[in-house]
Amino acid sequence: MSENNHYKILVTGAGGIGGVNFVSALRITNSNYNIIGTDFNRFYLEFPQLDSKYNTPRHSEPKFLQIIKNIIEKNKIQFLHPSPHSEASIIAKNIEQIKTSTYLPNYSIIIRDKLETQKILEKESMPVAKTEIVSSLDEIKSKKERFTDNKVWVRMKSGAGGKLSLLCKNEIEVENWIELWVNRGIAEYSDFIIQEYLPGRNIAHDSLWFKGKFIASYARERLEYPFKHISPSGITGTPTVSRIIISEQVNEISNKAILAIDPKPHGSYAVDLKGDKNNNPIVTEIDSGKFHTTTPVWGIVSDKLKLDSKKNLADYYCKIGMGVIKPENLGSNIYPENLYLLRHIDTGTWIWKEDGYKVKIL
Repeated sequence: MSENNHYKILVTGAGGIGGVNFVSALRITNSNYNIIGTDFNRFYLEFPQLDSKYNTPRHSEPKFLQIIKNIIEKNKIQFLHPSPHSEASIIAKNIEQIKTSTYLPNYSIIIRDKLETQKILEKESMPVAKTEIVSSLDEIKSKKERFTDNKVWVRMKSGAGGKLSLLCKNEIEVENWIELWVNRGIAEYSDFIIQEYLPGRNIAHDSLWFKGKFIASYARERLEYPFKHISPSGITGTPTVSRIIISEQVNEISNKAILAIDPKPHGSYAVDLKGDKNNNPIVTEIDSGKFHTTTPVWGIVSDKLKLDSKKNLADYYCKIGMGVIKPENLGSNIYPENLYLLRHIDTGTWIWKEDGYKVKIL
């Protein structure tokens, strides 16, 4: 497949923030992309710039997979990018039925939850947050007493965007928070873990791998979240303010963590880290087969800064996945340090530097 071809891409979850950003990153390239998008929310399908769109069921509904297969066949799709983690797991689980190119890790890697990831990293002597498993209401007190700090994080073992997470200050808050969601039938006790409170920097590390070989990475610090004042956890999934950082310590820890959970990484890997009291980075989560929501936006930033076009990772990922180009090692720290990304609802997306430089990119 040559680089001058017409590329037919299917993006599932195209109406979500990550999906919209992914489509936008492809649209700024010189490549001839024909982009078909799906989403279970018909209104959200109006956000991305799509050539065709399909309102599909949620990933949890039995019809979802068959409809995706039908769209692939009908539109002669050349590459499938399942945008949300939940849909990537369904596709990976049924990969033999998918008659088009993908660029995903193995299903067993994608579905690994926070607790299982933590156990693997701990075994490999990686820095991880102290964690206790919750099985019932009766044992919460004893589990909470194992932490030296009064503050602890209560969170789900799986799920994105800080799902059902809360920073609790005492045992009563822990009990009340977990019991609330159990009583509502939204979760079970065994869905929750208690983790130590890490007060340091909130860091994201994104990387691309191909059949076990490292391709590219960058790291950023999350500084602000939208509507954090009305969120119980103060975290709402995707940041409004973040900045590129260069830290060989973060790069080394992230790469070691990825190789610990997947000896032959293939695709996109998103690592979350939090600083301890001394701001040493601690791995809190690894999502494989997933782009962080702003990963494609940094590709748009690289285009505005006239960097190497390969640093538009959404575009590079698609072309590698389709076999259009052979992947080459772009190195770590692919974006300039101290470059800020500013974004919010109805305000646009901006690149900013502390010297006053500012450019609107979306």
